Amino acid sequence: MPDSNIQKLKQKTYLQMIKNSEGTKLFKSYFMEDKNRKRIVDIYKNGRLSCAAFVTSILYLNGLIDAPHATVKKTREKMIQFGWKKIDNKNMKPSDVIIWEKMKINHGTENKHIGFVLNKNQAISNSHQKRQIVKHHITYNNKRKIKEVFRFNF
Repeated sequence: MPDSNIQKLKQKTYLQMIKNSEGTKLFKSYFMEDKNRKRIVDIYKNGRLSCAAFVTSILYLNGLIDAPHATVKKTREKMIQFGWKKIDNKNMKPSDVIIWEKMKINHGTENKHIGFVLNKNQAISNSHQKRQIVKHHITYNNKRKIKEVFRFNF
């Protein structure tokens, strides 16, 4: 029987896990085999396309989504299924999930981007340039518009 004097602090643990992730390269690669072409492919492109993997892994470890996912589209869809609510961008708070607009990145593709709010000016997400999790300005210094923000009510 669990100790009745101990209480899990789910939201605090979730937010600290997000903060502790800075600098990790854990989400750089995920290999799949293309049996038709007989080749192995890194679908995260050595860390250039792993923002959704980062976000959904944190969510999954905290019981806030069904599994890790590789795309922003699937992540958004699954978050809504799990009870995440879209909120006004003006009411963001630490641990909310941000989806930024599509943008062309240095290897020629146009992608949406996803990460977490740290405070009113900072976010944390995967950097396609540094190929690791980094803190940055919430709008990349007005270079990338926030499209949506989602919150889970603990």
